[in-house]
Amino acid sequence: WLGKERHSWKVVTGQNAAYDIFPNQHQIFYRGKRKRSFWYDPVFQARKFDGELVWRRRHYRVRRGKVPGTFYFSVLDNGVISNEFWRIADAADDLSWTVLYYAGAASAAGQAYTGAVFATRDGQWPAESEFARVEAAHAKCGIKLWELFEVENYPCPDAPLGLLDD
Repeated sequence: WLGKERHSWKVVTGQNAAYDIFPNQHQIFYRGKRKRSFWYDPVFQARKFDGELVWRRRHYRVRRGKVPGTFYFSVLDNGVISNEFWRIADAADDLSWTVLYYAGAASAAGQAYTGAVFATRDGQWPAESEFARVEAAHAKCGIKLWELFEVENYPCPDAPLGLLDD
């Protein structure tokens, strides 16, 4: 399903300053080897205090929601389990872009959060003819375009994008 790319999408913008600002965010959605298993792996760069960029990855289990276009994600991140609810706000018919809204909580850490990511196959803005639809998708999530953080994207052929076994 990934086609010729090694990722599903790259994030163009995000709404949550804590999660959506990391450079080169590759979104990888894929089926696992077991029946009905589905995974989401964001692979992204984090900037260390000395300015060096290092690759990071998370490995989320995904379950379908009862309503089409909704999903439940869970991840173990530094010893804390986070549970998230995601929904597809909109996507291009050819899947060249998508707007995904999420709400989650790491209850053991006393943290709750919401946000949205706008992603395209190459991490660049789509044609201007798509802007109204992208804006409307964000509006469904209660988000204005001026609230978004643009992600730093550049070619990175060395990104560790291989799929993990389930």
